[in-house]
Amino acid sequence: MSELSKDERRRLREALLDLCAEAGYKQLKLDDLLERAGVSAEEFRLRYPDLDAFFAAVLGEIYDEFFLRAQAAVEGLVGWRDRIRATAYVLLRFLRADERVARLAAVEVQYAGEDSQLLFQQTFSRLVELIDEGSEEAGGPESPSLATAIGVGGVVFGRVQEAVSRGELAMGEEEIPELMYALVFPYVGAEAAEEEFHAPPPPDL
Repeated sequence: MSELSKDERRRLREALLDLCAEAGYKQLKLDDLLERAGVSAEEFRLRYPDLDAFFAAVLGEIYDEFFLRAQAAVEGLVGWRDRIRATAYVLLRFLRADERVARLAAVEVQYAGEDSQLLFQQTFSRLVELIDEGSEEAGGPESPSLATAIGVGGVVFGRVQEAVSRGELAMGEEEIPELMYALVFPYVGAEAAEEEFHAPPPPDL
């Protein structure tokens, strides 16, 4: 029996996104996924040992797609605030482009297996590293620690997760300056952070 074709793999991904959006990953059974995608269990198991493995594979693709866009957006930007602002806009635009993707990557992941949890933690850590670069902006012995970046990142992710859960991703980009204020305030102070309310959004790539 041959490996999954590109079309079968695409149908499986689309089915996973649809079913997670409709009823949630906790309720999903492998048989339901295969029936929706029109793929046999034998073909599926040639590539993936179980449903969790397939979820992790799709999740990894989604995170990779986001970071490719984020890297393109920050190319040539030197300033920390410019780079983190560009990343914030890319994140919102990426999630708004397909709310099924947003739900799987930000909400349904918490119900998936260990491999997916690891992917999420790695992704969160990459974003925290970007936030933590703000400590160089602050400078001095009292500059914020990594714990500050983790805390700020957790607050921002919580806002994003809540918006996805409530179906509020259609919110305008006018929400981003407020998030940026909260992100940069611990590093640059109130006066500089207020500049975020007047910073223009970057072009959409």
